[in-house]
Amino acid sequence: MLNAKGTTIGVALLLLAGMHGAQAHHSYAMFDGSKTLTVSGTVAKLEWTNPHVFVWIYVPSTKNPGKYDLYAFENGSPNAITKVGWTRDSLQAGDKITVEYSPLRDGRNGGHLTVAKLADGRTLGSVGGLAAAPSFKRPSPAPAEQKP
Repeated sequence: MLNAKGTTIGVALLLLAGMHGAQAHHSYAMFDGSKTLTVSGTVAKLEWTNPHVFVWIYVPSTKNPGKYDLYAFENGSPNAITKVGWTRDSLQAGDKITVEYSPLRDGRNGGHLTVAKLADGRTLGSVGGLAAAPSFKRPSPAPAEQKP
């Protein structure tokens, strides 16, 4: 039989465990899902980390000609975006890219990546964010590749 001190400690541990789960994922309220914007630039870095992958790109500045602004684009987790065709080598620093995204509500440069279009014609999509399901699915194989 537990005493009052043991019960209090047990309840406190349960509350702490629940708080950890609640803090493990953030809201997407910071993104404006009513807008889709597009920018083109050069990949600075692909951050392949949990809980979300980030794509950083340099975009020519509209306010300072000849200069660049750094944009940050959030995507799903490495595990989730791998399922729609991403790899940790999908983007390299220096790659040319066009990004469609839901912008940050506070006006900072970046947002939630919706689609990344690469110079070689590849298109990479998004997982998570404002949609309940992935916004991009791996294309079906060409008819000649399908098995009966």
